[in-house]
Amino acid sequence: MKRAIIVGGSSGIGKEMALYFSQQGWKIAVLGRRKSLLDELCLEHENMFSYEVDINEAENLSNKLEKIVGDLGGLDLFIISAGTGFLNNELDFSKEYQTVKTNVESFTKLVGWGYHIFKQQGHGQIVAITSVQGLMAGGLAYSASKSYQINYINSIRMMAKKEFPGLAITELRPGSVDTDMMKGEGHFWVSKPNEVAIIAYRAIQKKKKIQYLSGRWKMIGALLKFLSLWS
Repeated sequence: MKRAIIVGGSSGIGKEMALYFSQQGWKIAVLGRRKSLLDELCLEHENMFSYEVDINEAENLSNKLEKIVGDLGGLDLFIISAGTGFLNNELDFSKEYQTVKTNVESFTKLVGWGYHIFKQQGHGQIVAITSVQGLMAGGLAYSASKSYQINYINSIRMMAKKEFPGLAITELRPGSVDTDMMKGEGHFWVSKPNEVAIIAYRAIQKKKKIQYLSGRWKMIGALLKFLSLWS
């Protein structure tokens, strides 16, 4: 039985991925701040286990993650699904800071932890859920933080290619997905979380570098990259 940690598994894409991976026979640790939701999720799945973890509590984060690996009996896959963002036209700094702290500072710590734990055992896979929003301007701290994640995970991939080829790194890049993170109105090509979870699972199994969720957003991604050359 393969073992995975899903950070941010209480709702949205992370929750649906936990459910789908569990159905495929994986042993899953789901992490999040809302313990009641995690417990409810794991209640009917004997191979899923809930852990109350706040990724912004950096001081104890590594120790908690190492304990969870011990409980699982090892680790094959580390999925980072946790994130936050706000509609913030007032430029409320507290909201911008919360986004940066979670999506940049804590994300960086999680990726680094995954890199080191897998390097010690000689194999493993890190999966980071970013966003198409990271390829465009307009989302203030959220878009900027997702741009950071895209560039950071690519840098880690380049580094691993030289010093740790046993590490697989997959970036999942959602477009519009019907979750609590989808703010505002006028969205198009909206996908359901359970649908993108299946696409994500297949991409992870193939150890793809980048997978858009869903695939039609790849066209938008290519267009945004092209336009950025002329901006």
